Amino acid sequence: MKTDMDLQFLQYCNNEDLRALCDILVYDNKGELRLSESLSISDSYLSCYPDNMKGMWRDLAAELQCYGGNTLMNLFRHGHGPKYESIVYDVCQKMGVENVGKHDTAEDMEQKLLIAVSSKAMEEMTEEQIRAVMEECGVKGYDYTRTGLLAALLTLRLVNKRVFAYVIEAILKMLMEILMVRGIIRAGLGLLSRGVGVLCGPVGWIILTGWTLWDIMGPAYRVTIPAVIQVAYMRMKYQEKLNRNEEAA
Repeated sequence: MKTDMDLQFLQYCNNEDLRALCDILVYDNKGELRLSESLSISDSYLSCYPDNMKGMWRDLAAELQCYGGNTLMNLFRHGHGPKYESIVYDVCQKMGVENVGKHDTAEDMEQKLLIAVSSKAMEEMTEEQIRAVMEECGVKGYDYTRTGLLAALLTLRLVNKRVFAYVIEAILKMLMEILMVRGIIRAGLGLLSRGVGVLCGPVGWIILTGWTLWDIMGPAYRVTIPAVIQVAYMRMKYQEKLNRNEEAA
């Protein structure tokens, strides 16, 4: 792994989240091994997957870096991919996320990406479901509408990261419930039933087809887009946990 401060936090993430990231990097939409993946034959994968994912966090980071660069350029980097920050920027540009600049931190770009994903998820929610999310998270002072919830997210990202994290998670949880009710997903479908993994597999992209021409994207983006969304989700959870521990100290 090429040293990358933006990916060091992975060593502190929980096993299920790391496993979800690993599955995104290793398996394609049909559940088959990706042609370009190298994790499944590594010693760390064979010894750590699926119950000791922290033991292979460096390999997960390195694999993501490699997917973020083209093969020729990776050769010039001695087999390493680009820095994660440039991968996030590239993903945000590809997905049309607004107000993302090259001088933003990786975390800032990730949060804007999560807002964009959540905004798309809101389009699948009724006003009753929007209200339920806002009431569950204690969001007040905004209309119980998609516009109101989006406005709250934009503000919370700057003034209250804890509630911001709660709202993002609540939206993704609601989206999972919607997809399950529709019969698009069922409990027990491996990756697709694990948290934000719903948005990282083919099922998640079904509801986002108005946002991206998923079918014609290059194979690398089919990895880096869902992987970066997963990493962004994991960092948000990690930072929220750090904030809680600091407040309790």
